[in-house]
Formats: sequence, structure tokens, C-alpha cells
Amino acid sequence: MNGPGKVLQQARKKKRYSVDRVHKTTKIKKEYIEGLENDNVSAFPAELYYKNFLKTYALFLSLDPVEMTNMYEQSKLDQQEDLFKQNSNNVENKFIEFYKKNKQTFIYTGYAIIAVLVICIIIMLIPTKKAPVNPTETVTQTVTKKEQKSIPVAPQQTEQKLYIKAISDTWLKVVGDNKKLFESILAKDKIFEATTKQEFNIKIGNIDGIEVYFNDKPVDISKGASGSKVNTITLKRD
Repeated sequence: MNGPGKVLQQARKKKRYSVDRVHKTTKIKKEYIEGLENDNVSAFPAELYYKNFLKTYALFLSLDPVEMTNMYEQSKLDQQEDLFKQNSNNVENKFIEFYKKNKQTFIYTGYAIIAVLVICIIIMLIPTKKAPVNPTETVTQTVTKKEQKSIPVAPQQTEQKLYIKAISDTWLKVVGDNKKLFESILAKDKIFEATTKQEFNIKIGNIDGIEVYFNDKPVDISKGASGSKVNTITLKRD
């Protein structure tokens, strides 16, 4: 990741500050300082913590914290774009290789599909005679339909609905039925919606930054929150 780490490291060395001195002055753990300078976001509990320490470290080194944050976001976008291009190239190469190996099969399959379509069109164009209607048979069919209407139908299971609105920029991680649905900053006034069959597991970076609704009902997300307003909750079918 070509992020702000190198800029931070160069600024620290230019001021002739050691990592130990930065730690003592800013109270940032040494492993976090190294993580910032190496663009290692995984060294932090969550992306929200990385961004907060990035701003603190930038201010300490007389750098623009907004510029450092933007540099990180841009590096994230570049990394995602590179990964997408790499995956696209891999898929394209595999398809070309598969086509070359099975070229003859593709040709014969195409001919077979065309032949089937022609036969279907011919059959549709041939006129058919309608069989005479049997009154007794019509009455029987009507009775059968009425009987079918009286058969009780088992109620279908409804999906669980989640609605989250950001009051301020808030880090959020949402897992539905053991599948990660979202993990990033939910920007102010943005909305996240999802459905699942069983349950949601939600980790919130700041409980004051969002409003949560489960199956159209408001959820109290303050229960069990830590002193730093971080909380993890589970929402599931009653």
C-alpha cells in the first residue's frame, strides 16, 4: 500500500526523533507508530483507531492530518483498483484458455442450440385442433380448484431487516449469518440497509454516531458499551 507511512517516517527522521521519543511524547504505542510508518492498518483493532492515531501523529510531526488521511484513502482506492484489474485479467485469461481447449465443443453446441430453436419455431407455426370440451370434466376441475383454496398454506419465514443511519462519521462492521456485509466508515447522513434470514452481529466504533433499527423497531445500542463508546451487539429473530 503506497500510503502516508513513508511521509511520516521521513518527517520523523528529519526532526531526528526516535520512535521511543515519539511514544513518550504522544503516548502512542511503539507498535502503532511502526504500523503507521509501514502503512500496516491490520496492526490496529479497527480502521477507526488507525485514522485517529494517523491524525495525532501527523499533527505531532507538523504535517496536515487531512492530507495524510486523504493519502491513505487514495492508497486504499488504488489497491482495490489493482486487485480488480488483476482478478479481471485472471478471469479473462482462464476463459480464453478454456475456449481454446474446448473450441470444437463450443461450435457443436452452437449448432445444436440453433437446430433446437428452428424445430421449436416450426412446431409453434403448425396449427393444432382444439379438443372438444367435456362439461363434466370442467365441473370437476372447478371443484378441485375450490378444494385447493381451502387448504391452509404454511406461513413463509420473513427475512430480518437492518437499517442504520449515520449521525456522524462512524466506523461500523456488520456480519449477517456469518457473512461480512460491511466494514468501513459510514459517513454522516449515509444509510446502510441489509436483510438476512437469522441474525446480525454488529460492531460499532461510536454508539453516539449512528441510529439502528431492526425489523423497523429502534434498537438501544448503549447497553454493554465500553467507556470509549465502542459496543458489539447481536440482533436476531425473537
